[in-house]
Amino acid sequence: MKRWNQSIVVGSGIGGLYIDQTFGFGDRESPLKAFKRLTLNKRFTRFLGNIDVDATNADKLFEEFSSLTAWFILLYYCLNNALIPPWIMSIDAEKYLRVSWRNFLQAIFLIPFVMYEYRTGTDKTKTAFTVEFLTNWTNMRKLYISSCSATLTSCTILFCNNFTNVSTVYILIAQTNFWLSMLRDSMLNHKIEIGGKIMCIIGFILICVDNYLLNSDSVPEYALSYRLSNLYFRDPIERILVGNALPVFISLVLANLSKQTADLKSIVPPFLNMFIVSVFVSLNVLMFSYFIDGTSIDFNVNYGWFGLFKNSKFISFFYMSTIISLGLLISSVLISKLFEPIIAATATLFEPIITSILVHLFELQYFPGTFSCFGYVFLIPGQFVIVLGQTILDKQRQLEIQKLLEMKNLNLSCNPNDQTIKQE
Repeated sequence: MKRWNQSIVVGSGIGGLYIDQTFGFGDRESPLKAFKRLTLNKRFTRFLGNIDVDATNADKLFEEFSSLTAWFILLYYCLNNALIPPWIMSIDAEKYLRVSWRNFLQAIFLIPFVMYEYRTGTDKTKTAFTVEFLTNWTNMRKLYISSCSATLTSCTILFCNNFTNVSTVYILIAQTNFWLSMLRDSMLNHKIEIGGKIMCIIGFILICVDNYLLNSDSVPEYALSYRLSNLYFRDPIERILVGNALPVFISLVLANLSKQTADLKSIVPPFLNMFIVSVFVSLNVLMFSYFIDGTSIDFNVNYGWFGLFKNSKFISFFYMSTIISLGLLISSVLISKLFEPIIAATATLFEPIITSILVHLFELQYFPGTFSCFGYVFLIPGQFVIVLGQTILDKQRQLEIQKLLEMKNLNLSCNPNDQTIKQE
């Protein structure tokens, strides 16, 4: 099997792609240059040991930013991302059509930010706005592959929520880091990742057991009238294969796609990246819905794509898209500057729990079963251990590069004649 050294994917869920793409742009111009995210360096990453990059060589972005405000932004992002599934599922329209509408409006909202990004950007940023760059086949292919990840995530969550709990689909499709750890060469994994992978496997087994034992008698009678109550009447094998195995398989596909677009985040500015991907996702989901679920290209309120522009439909969708989409996009860029990837990746692990609570409050689906909850207890810490292992290795690599450069500079300073000869 082909191996690679892809590290971690920061985001998960329907909105996770956008925060993952914000980490990396401009961060890797020099081995010694990294964003100094002082909000957390002194507190929550101290247990990693004294292996931080030298602060004197770092770009001190947001150094004076309020820690309380930074944490509030992270909390707001997680709530926003967790709110997307129950909000989309509560709208009276074809379910895949809702995702297409959301991404269409999201692209429109992004236009002012893309313009701002171009006007205030560096030469590297403005290069991405040239016709030569945007028409480059390699760049557009990677952007389209990136949109396929968001499309697969959205469609899988909406399709599988009739076979298992929404939070279960949400957490199983986010097992990308588990597969990245499995597909990497063992020499590129930290030893603690073995424990994380074992915990993820145990968690998946517990969820499958819960779905096998689940039936209409295991939930209160009023929960059977919820919109997403079909799972209680499904065959147990259907719940396991479609509700559990399919999201895990899709997470494997997402891991492969993340390898294809690993360098995209370092060459395309965040807002431009989000804008192009949103347009592609809207078109992808529209085509999927047209051929699979009977969407029409007309003004039908429930099944027509142009039904979005009906007065009541557009206003309700506009307000929620403004709150969720803009909040998600702005906060994701800020988070990439305020926090280290491990903190953002850890925070997104708890989104399925928030989603399960919101889905119940929206009267869409009842809470997961007991075994599924125990499965979450294994899956979430297991993912965290994998992310932590890669973070420790990344810090160690930075320290090694720093020491090598310091030794090189020391040797040159001790032998000035050799340095002069090399320069000549």
